[in-house]
Amino acid sequence: MVLKTDISQDVRQLIEAVIEEASRISADVAEEVEEILQQGKDNPLPPNEAFQLLTKVITVLKRSASQRGDEAASKSLSGDINQIVEQIIQIREQVMLDTTEPTTQTKRLELVASNGIEPAPVRPTPCFQARSVPMCSGFVKTTDIKLWNENDRLDIHLGQFRQKNSRDPNPEELLDIMLSKMELPGIADDEKSDQFEIVELARSIAINGVRKPPILDINGTLLDGNRRVAACYYILNSNEFDSEQKRRVEYIQVWQLTEHATDDDRNAVVVSLNFESDCKLDWPDYIKARKVYEEWQAMLTLETRAAGRQRLAEMKRQLSQKFALGPDTTTVNRYLKMIEWVVDFEEYHINQKKRDPYEVKHRADRYFQYFNELTSGETKHGGIAFTLNQDDGLKHTVFDLLLDDKFTNVLQVRALKQTLNNPESRELLARARNESDLDLAQDYIQDAITTANLQGAQRRAVGADSRIESFVKWLEELPPRAFRDQIKPENLEGLLKALKLVEPMVKEILRERGIE
Repeated sequence: MVLKTDISQDVRQLIEAVIEEASRISADVAEEVEEILQQGKDNPLPPNEAFQLLTKVITVLKRSASQRGDEAASKSLSGDINQIVEQIIQIREQVMLDTTEPTTQTKRLELVASNGIEPAPVRPTPCFQARSVPMCSGFVKTTDIKLWNENDRLDIHLGQFRQKNSRDPNPEELLDIMLSKMELPGIADDEKSDQFEIVELARSIAINGVRKPPILDINGTLLDGNRRVAACYYILNSNEFDSEQKRRVEYIQVWQLTEHATDDDRNAVVVSLNFESDCKLDWPDYIKARKVYEEWQAMLTLETRAAGRQRLAEMKRQLSQKFALGPDTTTVNRYLKMIEWVVDFEEYHINQKKRDPYEVKHRADRYFQYFNELTSGETKHGGIAFTLNQDDGLKHTVFDLLLDDKFTNVLQVRALKQTLNNPESRELLARARNESDLDLAQDYIQDAITTANLQGAQRRAVGADSRIESFVKWLEELPPRAFRDQIKPENLEGLLKALKLVEPMVKEILRERGIE
Protein backbone atom coordinates (compact mmCIF):
# COMPACT_ATOMS: atom_id res chain seq x y z
CA MET A 1 0.00 0.00 0.00
CA VAL A 2 1.40 3.44 -0.91
CA LEU A 3 1.63 5.86 1.97
CA LYS A 4 0.62 9.37 0.97
CA THR A 5 2.86 10.94 3.61
CA ASP A 6 5.93 9.20 2.19
CA ILE A 7 5.04 10.22 -1.35
CA SER A 8 4.56 13.81 -0.29
CA GLN A 9 7.96 13.90 1.44
CA ASP A 10 9.82 12.46 -1.56
CA VAL A 11 8.09 14.77 -4.01
CA ARG A 12 8.92 17.76 -1.84
CA GLN A 13 12.57 16.69 -1.83
CA LEU A 14 12.60 16.34 -5.62
CA ILE A 15 11.01 19.77 -6.05
CA GLU A 16 13.49 21.34 -3.64
CA ALA A 17 16.32 19.77 -5.64
CA VAL A 18 14.97 21.37 -8.82
CA ILE A 19 14.82 24.74 -7.08
CA GLU A 20 18.39 24.30 -5.83
CA GLU A 21 19.54 23.55 -9.37
CA ALA A 22 17.69 26.64 -10.56
CA SER A 23 19.46 28.70 -7.89
CA ARG A 24 22.81 27.46 -9.12
CA ILE A 25 21.90 28.69 -12.59
CA SER A 26 20.46 32.01 -11.53
CA ALA A 27 18.87 33.53 -8.42
CA ASP A 28 16.15 35.32 -10.37
CA VAL A 29 15.23 32.09 -12.17
CA ALA A 30 15.12 30.24 -8.84
CA GLU A 31 12.53 32.71 -7.55
CA GLU A 32 10.33 32.20 -10.60
CA VAL A 33 10.70 28.42 -10.49
CA GLU A 34 9.90 28.30 -6.77
CA GLU A 35 6.69 30.26 -7.37
CA ILE A 36 5.65 27.82 -10.11
CA LEU A 37 6.45 24.79 -7.96
CA GLN A 38 4.88 26.04 -4.74
CA GLN A 39 1.58 24.23 -5.35
CA GLY A 40 3.51 21.01 -6.02
CA LYS A 41 5.38 21.34 -2.74
CA ASP A 42 2.15 21.71 -0.78
CA ASN A 43 -0.04 19.25 -2.70
CA PRO A 44 1.39 16.31 -4.69
CA LEU A 45 -0.20 16.41 -8.14
CA PRO A 46 -1.67 13.69 -10.33
CA PRO A 47 0.42 12.77 -13.42
CA ASN A 48 -1.35 15.02 -15.95
CA GLU A 49 -1.07 18.11 -13.73
CA ALA A 50 2.51 17.28 -12.75
CA PHE A 51 3.39 17.04 -16.45
CA GLN A 52 2.00 20.52 -17.14
CA LEU A 53 3.77 22.00 -14.10
CA LEU A 54 7.16 20.48 -14.90
CA THR A 55 6.87 21.57 -18.54
CA LYS A 56 6.61 25.17 -17.34
CA VAL A 57 9.64 24.69 -15.05
CA ILE A 58 11.88 23.23 -17.75
CA THR A 59 10.79 25.96 -20.19
CA VAL A 60 11.79 28.67 -17.67
CA LEU A 61 15.18 27.02 -16.98
CA LYS A 62 16.02 26.58 -20.68
CA ARG A 63 15.01 30.16 -21.49
CA SER A 64 17.15 31.57 -18.66
CA ALA A 65 20.20 29.46 -19.57
CA SER A 66 19.95 30.58 -23.20
CA GLN A 67 19.61 34.26 -22.26
CA ARG A 68 22.67 34.09 -20.01
CA GLY A 69 24.74 32.08 -22.47
CA ASP A 70 25.25 29.31 -19.91
CA GLU A 71 26.39 26.47 -22.19
CA ALA A 72 26.66 23.91 -19.36
CA ALA A 73 23.10 24.51 -18.23
CA SER A 74 21.82 24.56 -21.80
CA LYS A 75 23.55 21.25 -22.48
CA SER A 76 22.03 19.61 -19.37
CA LEU A 77 18.59 20.81 -20.45
CA SER A 78 19.06 20.06 -24.14
CA GLY A 79 16.52 17.92 -25.97
CA ASP A 80 12.76 17.94 -26.35
CA ILE A 81 10.96 19.41 -23.33
CA ASN A 82 8.33 16.65 -23.39
CA GLN A 83 11.03 13.97 -23.20
CA ILE A 84 12.71 15.72 -20.26
CA VAL A 85 9.40 15.97 -18.42
CA GLU A 86 8.57 12.32 -19.15
CA GLN A 87 11.90 11.31 -17.55
CA ILE A 88 11.10 13.33 -14.43
CA ILE A 89 7.60 11.80 -14.23
CA GLN A 90 9.10 8.32 -14.48
CA ILE A 91 11.50 9.14 -11.64
CA ARG A 92 8.56 10.44 -9.59
CA GLU A 93 6.56 7.25 -10.19
CA GLN A 94 9.54 5.15 -9.20
CA VAL A 95 9.82 7.10 -5.98
CA MET A 96 6.13 6.43 -5.31
CA LEU A 97 6.67 2.69 -5.82
CA ASP A 98 9.74 2.73 -3.58
CA THR A 99 7.70 4.18 -0.71
CA THR A 100 5.38 1.16 -0.54
CA GLU A 101 5.09 -0.05 3.04
CA PRO A 102 4.68 -3.85 2.99
CA THR A 103 3.56 -4.01 6.61
CA THR A 104 0.46 -1.90 5.94
CA GLN A 105 -1.13 -4.05 3.23
CA THR A 106 -4.92 -3.72 3.15
CA LYS A 107 -6.66 -6.96 4.10
CA ARG A 108 -8.79 -7.98 1.15
CA LEU A 109 -12.28 -9.40 1.61
CA GLU A 110 -12.32 -12.36 -0.74
CA LEU A 111 -15.37 -13.01 -2.90
CA VAL A 112 -16.70 -16.57 -3.03
CA ALA A 113 -18.94 -18.59 -5.32
CA SER A 114 -22.58 -19.36 -4.53
CA ASN A 115 -25.26 -21.40 -6.30
CA GLY A 116 -22.79 -22.19 -9.09
CA ILE A 117 -21.97 -18.51 -9.74
CA GLU A 118 -18.22 -17.85 -9.63
CA PRO A 119 -16.66 -14.44 -8.85
CA ALA A 120 -16.02 -12.52 -12.08
CA PRO A 121 -15.52 -8.98 -13.39
CA VAL A 122 -18.70 -6.97 -13.77
CA ARG A 123 -19.47 -6.57 -17.47
CA PRO A 124 -20.00 -4.06 -18.88
CA THR A 125 -17.83 -1.98 -16.57
CA PRO A 126 -20.09 0.13 -14.31
CA CYS A 127 -20.06 3.88 -14.90
CA PHE A 128 -20.46 6.46 -12.13
CA GLN A 129 -20.33 10.21 -12.72
CA ALA A 130 -19.17 9.53 -16.30
CA ARG A 131 -16.28 7.54 -14.83
CA SER A 132 -15.69 3.85 -15.55
CA VAL A 133 -15.02 2.02 -12.28
CA PRO A 134 -13.90 -1.62 -12.71
CA MET A 135 -15.52 -4.01 -10.21
CA CYS A 136 -15.80 -7.72 -9.51
CA SER A 137 -19.03 -9.54 -8.69
CA GLY A 138 -19.26 -12.36 -6.18
CA PHE A 139 -20.71 -13.43 -2.87
CA VAL A 140 -19.66 -12.67 0.69
CA LYS A 141 -20.92 -13.74 4.08
CA THR A 142 -23.22 -10.99 5.32
CA THR A 143 -21.63 -10.89 8.78
CA ASP A 144 -18.22 -10.23 7.17
CA ILE A 145 -19.41 -6.93 5.68
CA LYS A 146 -18.48 -3.80 7.60
CA LEU A 147 -21.14 -1.12 7.85
CA TRP A 148 -19.62 2.17 6.70
CA ASN A 149 -19.03 4.49 9.66
CA GLU A 150 -18.41 7.44 7.31
CA ASN A 151 -21.82 7.20 5.65
CA ASP A 152 -23.10 10.78 5.33
CA ARG A 153 -26.64 9.54 5.99
CA LEU A 154 -25.49 8.94 9.58
CA ASP A 155 -23.50 12.15 9.94
CA ILE A 156 -25.61 13.62 12.76
CA HIS A 157 -25.98 10.29 14.57
CA LEU A 158 -22.24 9.59 14.43
CA GLY A 159 -21.48 13.11 15.65
CA GLN A 160 -23.75 12.56 18.65
CA PHE A 161 -22.11 9.22 19.43
CA ARG A 162 -18.59 10.65 19.19
CA GLN A 163 -19.48 13.62 21.38
CA LYS A 164 -20.84 11.32 24.07
CA ASN A 165 -18.26 8.50 23.88
CA SER A 166 -15.13 10.24 22.50
CA ARG A 167 -14.69 7.46 19.91
CA ASP A 168 -16.22 5.96 16.79
CA PRO A 169 -18.93 3.32 17.23
CA ASN A 170 -17.93 -0.30 16.82
CA PRO A 171 -19.76 -2.45 14.22
CA GLU A 172 -22.40 -3.61 16.71
CA GLU A 173 -23.12 -0.04 17.86
CA LEU A 174 -23.28 1.17 14.27
CA LEU A 175 -25.88 -1.51 13.54
CA ASP A 176 -27.87 -0.41 16.61
CA ILE A 177 -27.93 3.13 15.20
CA MET A 178 -29.16 1.87 11.83
CA LEU A 179 -31.88 -0.23 13.53
CA SER A 180 -32.93 2.71 15.79
CA LYS A 181 -32.05 0.69 18.90
CA MET A 182 -29.74 3.36 20.30
CA GLU A 183 -31.28 6.24 22.23
CA LEU A 184 -30.15 9.52 20.65
CA PRO A 185 -31.67 12.86 21.76
CA GLY A 186 -33.46 14.99 19.16
CA ILE A 187 -34.93 12.24 16.98
CA ALA A 188 -38.66 12.81 16.40
CA ASP A 189 -40.99 10.46 18.27
CA ASP A 190 -42.49 9.10 15.05
CA GLU A 191 -39.00 8.13 13.79
CA LYS A 192 -37.62 6.50 16.95
CA SER A 193 -38.91 3.00 16.21
CA ASP A 194 -37.45 2.63 12.69
CA GLN A 195 -35.99 5.89 11.41
CA PHE A 196 -34.23 4.34 8.42
CA GLU A 197 -37.18 2.05 7.52
CA ILE A 198 -35.06 -1.07 7.87
CA VAL A 199 -37.94 -3.34 8.90
CA GLU A 200 -39.96 -2.72 5.74
CA LEU A 201 -36.85 -3.26 3.61
CA ALA A 202 -36.04 -6.46 5.52
CA ARG A 203 -39.49 -7.88 4.81
CA SER A 204 -39.00 -7.23 1.11
CA ILE A 205 -35.53 -8.81 1.11
CA ALA A 206 -36.81 -11.84 3.03
CA ILE A 207 -39.14 -12.58 0.13
CA ASN A 208 -37.14 -11.35 -2.87
CA GLY A 209 -33.52 -11.44 -1.74
CA VAL A 210 -31.10 -8.53 -2.19
CA ARG A 211 -31.88 -7.50 -5.76
CA LYS A 212 -29.36 -4.64 -6.02
CA PRO A 213 -25.83 -5.72 -5.01
CA PRO A 214 -24.22 -3.54 -2.33
CA ILE A 215 -20.87 -2.04 -3.36
CA LEU A 216 -17.80 -2.78 -1.24
CA ASP A 217 -14.28 -1.44 -1.12
CA ILE A 218 -11.46 -3.93 -1.46
CA ASN A 219 -11.37 -4.48 2.34
CA GLY A 220 -15.11 -5.09 2.63
CA THR A 221 -16.12 -1.61 3.76
CA LEU A 222 -19.52 -0.59 2.37
CA LEU A 223 -19.63 2.29 -0.08
CA ASP A 224 -23.28 1.75 -0.98
CA GLY A 225 -25.92 -0.47 0.62
CA ASN A 226 -25.79 0.24 4.37
CA ARG A 227 -29.58 -0.13 4.66
CA ARG A 228 -29.67 -3.36 2.65
CA VAL A 229 -26.95 -4.95 4.76
CA ALA A 230 -28.55 -3.70 8.00
CA ALA A 231 -31.83 -5.26 6.82
CA CYS A 232 -30.01 -8.57 6.27
CA TYR A 233 -28.62 -8.41 9.81
CA TYR A 234 -32.17 -7.73 11.04
CA ILE A 235 -33.48 -10.82 9.23
CA LEU A 236 -30.71 -13.00 10.65
CA ASN A 237 -31.47 -11.90 14.22
CA SER A 238 -35.28 -11.56 14.20
CA ASN A 239 -37.83 -14.23 15.11
CA GLU A 240 -40.18 -12.76 12.49
CA PHE A 241 -38.40 -14.68 9.70
CA ASP A 242 -38.18 -18.42 9.08
CA SER A 243 -35.06 -20.51 8.46
CA GLU A 244 -35.42 -20.32 4.67
CA GLN A 245 -35.57 -16.53 4.73
CA LYS A 246 -32.52 -16.40 7.01
CA ARG A 247 -30.64 -18.76 4.69
CA ARG A 248 -31.43 -16.47 1.76
CA VAL A 249 -29.41 -13.60 3.29
CA GLU A 250 -26.58 -15.54 4.91
CA TYR A 251 -24.51 -14.90 1.77
CA ILE A 252 -25.34 -12.01 -0.55
CA GLN A 253 -24.08 -10.94 -3.95
CA VAL A 254 -21.94 -7.79 -3.97
CA TRP A 255 -19.86 -5.69 -6.32
CA GLN A 256 -16.33 -5.02 -5.10
CA LEU A 257 -13.86 -2.37 -6.22
CA THR A 258 -10.47 -3.64 -7.37
CA GLU A 259 -7.11 -2.98 -5.72
CA HIS A 260 -6.48 -0.33 -8.38
CA ALA A 261 -9.44 1.83 -7.29
CA THR A 262 -8.65 5.45 -6.41
CA ASP A 263 -10.30 7.88 -4.04
CA ASP A 264 -11.85 9.53 -7.09
CA ASP A 265 -13.43 6.19 -8.00
CA ARG A 266 -14.84 5.79 -4.51
CA ASN A 267 -16.20 9.33 -4.47
CA ALA A 268 -17.83 8.83 -7.87
CA VAL A 269 -19.66 5.73 -6.60
CA VAL A 270 -20.90 7.45 -3.44
CA VAL A 271 -22.01 10.65 -5.18
CA SER A 272 -23.68 8.91 -8.12
CA LEU A 273 -25.71 6.51 -5.98
CA ASN A 274 -26.78 9.07 -3.36
CA PHE A 275 -27.24 12.33 -5.27
CA GLU A 276 -28.56 11.11 -8.60
CA SER A 277 -32.10 9.79 -8.85
CA ASP A 278 -32.57 6.33 -10.35
CA CYS A 279 -35.73 7.76 -11.97
CA LYS A 280 -37.81 4.85 -10.69
CA LEU A 281 -41.51 5.65 -10.48
CA ASP A 282 -43.38 3.60 -7.89
CA TRP A 283 -46.70 2.03 -8.75
CA PRO A 284 -49.70 4.08 -7.65
CA ASP A 285 -51.53 2.78 -4.57
CA TYR A 286 -54.56 2.13 -6.79
CA ILE A 287 -52.56 -0.42 -8.83
CA LYS A 288 -50.99 -2.02 -5.75
CA ALA A 289 -54.38 -2.31 -4.05
CA ARG A 290 -55.89 -3.83 -7.20
CA LYS A 291 -53.20 -6.54 -7.25
CA VAL A 292 -53.79 -7.31 -3.56
CA TYR A 293 -57.57 -7.43 -4.09
CA GLU A 294 -57.31 -9.75 -7.10
CA GLU A 295 -55.04 -12.12 -5.18
CA TRP A 296 -57.47 -12.05 -2.24
CA GLN A 297 -60.36 -13.02 -4.50
CA ALA A 298 -58.29 -15.89 -5.91
CA MET A 299 -57.47 -17.11 -2.39
CA LEU A 300 -61.14 -17.07 -1.42
CA THR A 301 -62.02 -19.07 -4.54
CA LEU A 302 -59.59 -21.84 -3.54
CA GLU A 303 -61.20 -22.29 -0.14
CA THR A 304 -63.30 -25.47 -0.13
CA ARG A 305 -65.69 -24.09 2.48
CA ALA A 306 -66.63 -20.74 3.96
CA ALA A 307 -63.66 -19.45 5.92
CA GLY A 308 -64.18 -18.55 9.58
CA ARG A 309 -62.78 -15.50 11.31
CA GLN A 310 -59.50 -17.16 12.33
CA ARG A 311 -58.96 -18.61 8.88
CA LEU A 312 -59.62 -15.24 7.22
CA ALA A 313 -57.12 -13.58 9.56
CA GLU A 314 -54.50 -16.21 8.69
CA MET A 315 -55.18 -15.80 4.95
CA LYS A 316 -54.73 -12.04 5.24
CA ARG A 317 -51.39 -12.53 7.02
CA GLN A 318 -50.26 -14.77 4.17
CA LEU A 319 -51.44 -12.19 1.66
CA SER A 320 -49.60 -9.42 3.48
CA GLN A 321 -46.38 -11.45 3.56
CA LYS A 322 -46.70 -12.28 -0.13
CA PHE A 323 -46.74 -8.61 -1.06
CA ALA A 324 -43.89 -7.74 1.36
CA LEU A 325 -46.24 -5.80 3.65
CA GLY A 326 -45.13 -7.66 6.78
CA PRO A 327 -47.13 -9.69 9.31
CA ASP A 328 -49.35 -6.72 10.21
CA THR A 329 -52.47 -6.85 8.02
CA THR A 330 -53.43 -3.18 8.44
CA THR A 331 -52.43 -2.24 4.88
CA VAL A 332 -54.13 -5.31 3.40
CA ASN A 333 -57.38 -4.54 5.23
CA ARG A 334 -57.25 -0.92 4.10
CA TYR A 335 -56.60 -1.87 0.48
CA LEU A 336 -59.43 -4.41 0.42
CA LYS A 337 -61.96 -1.97 1.85
CA MET A 338 -60.90 0.79 -0.53
CA ILE A 339 -61.10 -1.45 -3.59
CA GLU A 340 -64.57 -2.63 -2.57
CA TRP A 341 -65.67 1.00 -2.75
CA VAL A 342 -63.76 1.51 -6.00
CA VAL A 343 -65.56 -1.49 -7.53
CA ASP A 344 -68.91 0.02 -6.48
CA PHE A 345 -67.84 3.41 -7.93
CA GLU A 346 -66.72 1.91 -11.24
CA GLU A 347 -69.76 -0.35 -11.67
CA TYR A 348 -72.12 2.58 -11.06
CA HIS A 349 -70.46 4.85 -13.63
CA ILE A 350 -69.74 2.17 -16.25
CA ASN A 351 -72.91 0.07 -16.03
CA GLN A 352 -75.53 2.63 -14.97
CA LYS A 353 -74.18 5.92 -16.28
CA LYS A 354 -72.57 4.35 -19.37
CA ARG A 355 -69.36 6.32 -18.91
CA ASP A 356 -66.16 5.32 -20.68
CA PRO A 357 -64.59 2.51 -18.57
CA TYR A 358 -61.07 3.87 -18.84
CA GLU A 359 -62.10 7.41 -17.97
CA VAL A 360 -63.74 6.01 -14.84
CA LYS A 361 -60.63 3.97 -13.92
CA HIS A 362 -58.40 7.00 -14.41
CA ARG A 363 -60.57 8.92 -11.96
CA ALA A 364 -60.46 6.06 -9.46
CA ASP A 365 -56.67 6.06 -9.72
CA ARG A 366 -56.41 9.83 -9.38
CA TYR A 367 -58.69 10.04 -6.35
CA PHE A 368 -57.85 6.70 -4.80
CA GLN A 369 -56.99 8.16 -1.39
CA TYR A 370 -60.47 9.71 -1.25
CA PHE A 371 -61.93 6.21 -1.05
CA ASN A 372 -60.04 5.68 2.20
CA GLU A 373 -62.21 8.44 3.70
CA LEU A 374 -65.37 6.87 2.29
CA THR A 375 -64.63 3.61 4.13
CA SER A 376 -64.62 5.26 7.58
CA GLY A 377 -67.46 4.60 10.01
CA GLU A 378 -68.70 1.49 8.24
CA THR A 379 -70.51 0.06 11.28
CA LYS A 380 -71.03 3.26 13.25
CA HIS A 381 -74.30 5.16 12.96
CA GLY A 382 -73.49 8.57 11.48
CA GLY A 383 -70.25 7.37 9.88
CA ILE A 384 -69.65 8.17 6.20
CA ALA A 385 -69.72 4.54 5.01
CA PHE A 386 -72.71 3.68 7.21
CA THR A 387 -74.73 6.65 5.94
CA LEU A 388 -73.92 6.08 2.27
CA ASN A 389 -74.73 2.38 2.50
CA GLN A 390 -78.20 3.27 3.79
CA ASP A 391 -79.01 5.51 0.81
CA ASP A 392 -77.94 4.60 -2.74
CA GLY A 393 -79.14 7.97 -4.04
CA LEU A 394 -76.84 9.79 -1.63
CA LYS A 395 -73.98 7.42 -2.46
CA HIS A 396 -74.41 8.06 -6.18
CA THR A 397 -74.44 11.81 -5.54
CA VAL A 398 -71.02 11.48 -3.93
CA PHE A 399 -69.79 9.24 -6.75
CA ASP A 400 -70.89 11.83 -9.34
CA LEU A 401 -69.20 14.65 -7.47
CA LEU A 402 -66.03 12.57 -7.31
CA LEU A 403 -65.96 11.68 -11.01
CA ASP A 404 -66.63 15.28 -12.10
CA ASP A 405 -63.70 16.74 -10.06
CA LYS A 406 -66.03 18.72 -7.82
CA PHE A 407 -64.29 17.87 -4.54
CA THR A 408 -61.26 20.16 -4.29
CA ASN A 409 -59.35 18.14 -1.67
CA VAL A 410 -59.52 15.09 0.56
CA LEU A 411 -60.58 17.19 3.56
CA GLN A 412 -63.89 17.92 1.87
CA VAL A 413 -64.52 14.19 1.54
CA ARG A 414 -63.63 13.73 5.21
CA ALA A 415 -66.14 16.46 6.09
CA LEU A 416 -68.96 14.37 4.58
CA LYS A 417 -69.42 12.90 8.04
CA GLN A 418 -71.11 16.16 9.05
CA THR A 419 -72.67 17.18 5.73
CA LEU A 420 -74.40 13.88 4.96
CA ASN A 421 -76.38 14.05 8.21
CA ASN A 422 -77.57 17.62 7.67
CA PRO A 423 -80.67 18.05 5.41
CA GLU A 424 -79.71 21.57 4.28
CA SER A 425 -76.17 20.46 3.48
CA ARG A 426 -77.45 17.48 1.51
CA GLU A 427 -79.55 19.83 -0.59
CA LEU A 428 -76.46 21.89 -1.37
CA LEU A 429 -74.60 18.71 -2.39
CA ALA A 430 -77.46 17.87 -4.77
CA ARG A 431 -77.13 21.35 -6.34
CA ALA A 432 -73.42 20.81 -6.75
CA ARG A 433 -74.07 17.49 -8.47
CA ASN A 434 -76.42 19.08 -11.04
CA GLU A 435 -74.34 22.25 -11.57
CA SER A 436 -72.38 22.27 -14.84
CA ASP A 437 -70.20 25.23 -13.83
CA LEU A 438 -67.30 23.65 -11.93
CA ASP A 439 -66.43 26.71 -9.82
CA LEU A 440 -70.04 27.18 -8.74
CA ALA A 441 -70.40 23.49 -7.96
CA GLN A 442 -67.30 23.60 -5.76
CA ASP A 443 -68.75 26.65 -3.97
CA TYR A 444 -71.90 24.66 -3.24
CA ILE A 445 -69.86 21.87 -1.66
CA GLN A 446 -67.95 24.34 0.52
CA ASP A 447 -71.26 25.96 1.55
CA ALA A 448 -72.61 22.51 2.48
CA ILE A 449 -69.62 21.90 4.75
CA THR A 450 -69.84 25.36 6.32
CA THR A 451 -73.59 24.98 6.96
CA ALA A 452 -73.13 21.60 8.64
CA ASN A 453 -70.32 22.93 10.85
CA LEU A 454 -72.30 26.02 11.91
CA GLN A 455 -75.40 24.05 12.77
CA GLY A 456 -73.31 21.52 14.64
CA ALA A 457 -71.78 24.31 16.71
CA GLN A 458 -75.25 25.73 17.40
CA ARG A 459 -76.52 22.35 18.57
CA ARG A 460 -73.59 22.03 20.90
CA ALA A 461 -74.25 25.55 22.26
CA VAL A 462 -77.95 24.85 22.82
CA GLY A 463 -77.14 21.78 24.86
CA ALA A 464 -74.40 23.46 26.89
CA ASP A 465 -76.69 24.69 29.71
CA SER A 466 -78.30 21.31 30.39
CA ARG A 467 -74.95 19.53 30.18
CA ILE A 468 -73.34 21.86 32.72
CA GLU A 469 -76.36 21.52 35.01
CA SER A 470 -76.13 17.72 34.89
CA PHE A 471 -72.37 17.79 35.44
CA VAL A 472 -72.60 20.10 38.46
CA LYS A 473 -75.30 17.93 40.02
CA TRP A 474 -73.27 14.78 39.41
CA LEU A 475 -70.11 16.40 40.79
CA GLU A 476 -71.84 17.58 43.97
CA GLU A 477 -73.21 14.10 44.62
CA LEU A 478 -69.88 12.37 44.02
CA PRO A 479 -68.36 11.04 47.28
CA PRO A 480 -65.07 12.74 48.17
CA ARG A 481 -63.30 9.37 48.39
CA ALA A 482 -64.05 8.78 44.68
CA PHE A 483 -61.58 11.52 43.79
CA ARG A 484 -58.89 9.60 45.62
CA ASP A 485 -59.83 5.99 44.88
CA GLN A 486 -61.63 5.92 41.52
CA ILE A 487 -60.52 8.80 39.31
CA LYS A 488 -57.21 8.56 37.46
CA PRO A 489 -54.59 11.25 38.23
CA GLU A 490 -54.56 12.46 34.60
CA ASN A 491 -58.34 12.98 34.73
CA LEU A 492 -58.05 14.92 37.99
CA GLU A 493 -55.41 17.10 36.33
CA GLY A 494 -57.74 17.63 33.36
CA LEU A 495 -60.63 18.58 35.64
CA LEU A 496 -58.50 21.08 37.53
CA LYS A 497 -57.19 22.57 34.29
CA ALA A 498 -60.73 22.96 32.90
CA LEU A 499 -61.99 24.61 36.08
CA LYS A 500 -59.09 27.07 36.08
CA LEU A 501 -59.79 27.83 32.42
CA VAL A 502 -63.46 28.73 32.92
CA GLU A 503 -63.10 30.41 36.33
CA PRO A 504 -62.12 33.93 35.10
CA MET A 505 -64.81 33.83 32.37
CA VAL A 506 -67.52 32.76 34.82
CA LYS A 507 -66.54 35.43 37.35
CA GLU A 508 -66.63 38.14 34.67
CA ILE A 509 -70.08 37.07 33.43
CA LEU A 510 -71.49 36.93 36.96
CA ARG A 511 -70.03 40.34 37.71
CA GLU A 512 -71.70 41.77 34.61
CA ARG A 513 -74.99 40.33 35.83
CA GLY A 514 -74.54 41.78 39.28
CA ILE A 515 -73.96 38.42 40.93
CA GLU A 516 -70.98 38.27 43.26
